[in-house]
Amino acid sequence: MGMKGTVRKAAMCCAAALALCFAFTGSALAETFITMGTAGVGGMNYPVGMAMAKIWNAAIPDMKAVAISTAGAVQNIDMLRTKDIEVATCRPVEAYRAINGIEKYKEKLPWIRALSGGVTADAKQVLALKNSDIKSVADLKGKRVAVGPVGSGGEADSREILTAYGLTYQDITPEYVEAGQAVEMMQDGLIEGAILGLTPGASAVSELMLTGKVVILPLSDEAFLNLKKGNPFIFRRTIAAGVYPNQDYEILTAGDPPDLVVCRDDLDEELVYQMVKAIYQPKSIEQIRDIAAAVRQYGPDFVTPPEEMMLPYHPGSLRFFKEVGWIK
Repeated sequence: MGMKGTVRKAAMCCAAALALCFAFTGSALAETFITMGTAGVGGMNYPVGMAMAKIWNAAIPDMKAVAISTAGAVQNIDMLRTKDIEVATCRPVEAYRAINGIEKYKEKLPWIRALSGGVTADAKQVLALKNSDIKSVADLKGKRVAVGPVGSGGEADSREILTAYGLTYQDITPEYVEAGQAVEMMQDGLIEGAILGLTPGASAVSELMLTGKVVILPLSDEAFLNLKKGNPFIFRRTIAAGVYPNQDYEILTAGDPPDLVVCRDDLDEELVYQMVKAIYQPKSIEQIRDIAAAVRQYGPDFVTPPEEMMLPYHPGSLRFFKEVGWIK
């Protein structure tokens, strides 16, 4: 073979190798990576996120979705802002505040969109050791109290609930821990109270109530009215007797509108459509409902009309909900 033939053969081999490389790279680029921020492992949003990630991986070709534990809504919004995650569970009240630059949000974040309808509905749950002298939230004064991780939705709850009773963090010794750690600290007697914004039936509270050493306190009518001044979207909720072990009494408390899955407005419309379609298939709805009694209402009934939402739907979500007739 002459020099020209050798060069030609080498060029062909090189081209083939490049083609293989581009084919491999193209395949890799075809994969879609989705990270979903949830909340603490002791609440409902974490297992819900795990279930949704599993559904997306099974239903959408080349999807690589994972759910991660976070401090909750406030951190999730910040991670969406920095694009460290693509989707997240979030309280609609927190999303509303972020979109409009209210309270802790120094600038408006108008790009937040609802990917799903309601998923889980929380309830404010204030726990106290039975052997303490805590009979009301007001009695937390001077006590060591778990208030949630710094920057979490639960910690925002704690501030608001204390304020509703005329208290601040100066009146207590706050412990900035997530629900699972709060449970351990209460079991060991290291704290006397905990303020947890979790879905009724959450495993963290169930574990604690199983000891028989803890009581869940109600929120007074006066405190509820004070809460409503700062959060007009809050409403009364009753945790029925028997939701937790050793809880043979109703708990009159408060809650926010159901948590949503949210994303940025620049997430691809077709991708969002496929993701929403996947988690609202009948089999998927049952999978999510089977996680716990707390999410038994997940499905079409928790899809709110756009005009009643605290934030806009993503176009991909809206497309699916209109297609199936859940939204006009």
